[in-house]
Amino acid sequence: MPDAEEWIAAYGPRPVSDDPNDSAIPDAVLNDPTLSLTAKGLYALVLSKQGQPLNPFEDAFEDSKDIHAAVEELVAAGLVVRTTQP
Repeated sequence: MPDAEEWIAAYGPRPVSDDPNDSAIPDAVLNDPTLSLTAKGLYALVLSKQGQPLNPFEDAFEDSKDIHAAVEELVAAGLVVRTTQP
């Protein structure tokens, strides 16, 4: 079990593909100067789940403070929402 647990999911409608390996990351997010590289990478991971909640702390080798900061950035930007464990 990970040291920390916080479930998040993408907010709002996003393109969904029949191919689970296909996830489009909007250029607006990738080019947003207010988001850290960690937050952008975490957002890519969130989108790869195609709407399913995930715990970003699970199997992560990054420091939990960095992951928590990235989650806060994404929540503040309105890109993800906190949710409950599936």
